[in-house]
Amino acid sequence: MYLKACLCTMMFLVCFSTSGFAESWHDLPDGICAKYAAQEFEKIAPAPGVNWLNYNYDWVVQAQQAGWVVKTTVRNVMVGAIAEWQGLDRNGGHVAIVRKVLSDRIIVEENNVGNTTGSRDYTFGGRHCKTEVTDGWGKTTIRAIKYDDMLKMGTRKFMGYIWPVRQSDYDKDPSKYEISYEDQMHSKEPLYKGFREYWGPAYMLKEFDKIAPVPGVNWRGNVSDWVKNAKAAGWVTKSDFHDAQIGALLIRYNPKNNLVKVSIVREIKKDELILDSRENNLYPFTETVPIADLQKTDKNSYSFLGYIWPVRS
Repeated sequence: MYLKACLCTMMFLVCFSTSGFAESWHDLPDGICAKYAAQEFEKIAPAPGVNWLNYNYDWVVQAQQAGWVVKTTVRNVMVGAIAEWQGLDRNGGHVAIVRKVLSDRIIVEENNVGNTTGSRDYTFGGRHCKTEVTDGWGKTTIRAIKYDDMLKMGTRKFMGYIWPVRQSDYDKDPSKYEISYEDQMHSKEPLYKGFREYWGPAYMLKEFDKIAPVPGVNWRGNVSDWVKNAKAAGWVTKSDFHDAQIGALLIRYNPKNNLVKVSIVREIKKDELILDSRENNLYPFTETVPIADLQKTDKNSYSFLGYIWPVRS
């Protein structure tokens, strides 16, 4: 699944420009990861902002040539930086914006991540380009990436970070921008309702709280006990797999490995559920599950435990 997920991120074709001036990132298609990363970078970066895009590839190389501080080691990271990965054969790439730096990983925001649904042709800088399109096109998602996983993710390699700092400013006082690895190692993950915030099930709790009435998530305990604990905390729960509702949490359990999967119901068709799910690193994927299949153990040894509706009992 991880290899497949990486393949589904984003694909660029090399689009060289003969112009000596950078193209405007505003001309990139809405929904593509590159446009979102550029937009967010420019919100905090000093002038002239994103001024390096002669073509939509080699971001780190081009940004350095355009006067930006770049770093090529995974721990040389700061909030607001752009992270870039490229295909091992220069056949695909992805960029994301760094939102948080923790002791063992970074948290990034990105567009166009998920299951591949097709491709799209576009023109940038007068050149024809092609991008892979996922069901996350135009959607902003977060991901928690461990430093050990940064260098190579499936078929992509880490190229570096583009800091929102001009090289000319950095050169005046490099110590001002030094990263304290000691501080970085002590940067703890924040909590959400008592759970680790960048943990897959906690992400689902955040989604649940977006539509649930007050007090929102008010239960605790192991995930395998959530249905029972949510009921005790005043929420409508259902133990019949037919009783799905949009916005409900679906809890599945693998007793063999003591693993629990939490998804949120996004759509109910005649005999299928469309589920929003997350990998452990928060990588998004959409599941289409026949409702009848919930009555049996699936191929990964998960069985249905119940639903938690976003409705007070």
